[in-house]
Amino acid sequence: MHFLAISLRKDWARLARDPSQFAIALGIPLVLAVLMSLVFGRAPAVPQGRLLVADEDNSIASTRFLDGFRSDALRKMIVIEKVTRDAGRARIDRGDASAFLLIRKGLQQAFLMNQPYRLELYTNPEQSILPQIIQQTLSIAVDAASYFRSGGQPLIEVENVALGEAKPARSFSAVFLPSSLFMGLLFLASGTAGDIWKERTAGTLRRMASSPISMTAYLMARIAFVILLYLVVGSAGLFAAQRMAGLPVANLPGAALWIAFSGTMFYLLFLWTSVQATTQRAANVLTNLIIFPLAMLGGCFFPFEWMPRWMVSIGELTPNGWALTQFKAILDGAVHIAPLARSAALMTAFGAVAFVLILRRVRAFAV
Repeated sequence: MHFLAISLRKDWARLARDPSQFAIALGIPLVLAVLMSLVFGRAPAVPQGRLLVADEDNSIASTRFLDGFRSDALRKMIVIEKVTRDAGRARIDRGDASAFLLIRKGLQQAFLMNQPYRLELYTNPEQSILPQIIQQTLSIAVDAASYFRSGGQPLIEVENVALGEAKPARSFSAVFLPSSLFMGLLFLASGTAGDIWKERTAGTLRRMASSPISMTAYLMARIAFVILLYLVVGSAGLFAAQRMAGLPVANLPGAALWIAFSGTMFYLLFLWTSVQATTQRAANVLTNLIIFPLAMLGGCFFPFEWMPRWMVSIGELTPNGWALTQFKAILDGAVHIAPLARSAALMTAFGAVAFVLILRRVRAFAV
């Protein structure tokens, strides 16, 4: 415990002497996020989406049902794209549109013969505003046609099929700020992992290797410092984002703990990368080769909500993308214990393996 206290005091003192690295790693993403949130506001952004239509009836009646989307109010908000039935189902399943409308053959005949008919509307569960607008617009068109033709008895109905569980509407800050926070975590992890080269250059590691203190104790003390650092950073960042940009945080302590846990795993990843290099310059190059692809694919530069579905499926498999997905669930208060436990267990296993590999390497690295 005495060594742990000394080590923590040393690391905090070094951070206090040179806080620029810490400030740059977190300051730029957070300032950018807050400024953009202030510019775009805290309200949900104006929705723009796409309605896929498979018109198998190909009649005057089926064309007229879509007239509501050609009005000035909806023309710029919703784009209509004609597709086949199979292509439409495949794309809406991937989340490539707001909704998919299937008009089976027989609409015009049912309208002329005063017979019941059903339109099929498949909605994207990842969106809430646009599917509702589309459904309401179709319902108005259906009601108008049904009442006009049958004198008050609605014979045409819209069957709304929601593909999965609906998610709440997100404001710009709720979408952008979590990604920006995790981008800062990656840069901070990279910087703290690079400190091992400073300790090697200063001779700290060499003296440590010849002292009774084991390298295991040294690494454990470094990890303890990183955990405390991320707890401070996470709590302060979440509080600032909540107060200044209106980021909804359902569970601030839980979110701060997840930041500390995720940041520690990032630190171990970059520390393992740093000790593989033969020079500090090479370590920086290796770290950058990892950090930028991870940030691009893992939803840090661009939130998953703005990325194509195929890229999201890849990004969610990256360490930061995986952690970011659970982090957003914690912020929304919609976290499920089983997925969170699986994520934590896998990340812990990764951290344990990384710790063993780092420990083997750092003994030779210290000389």
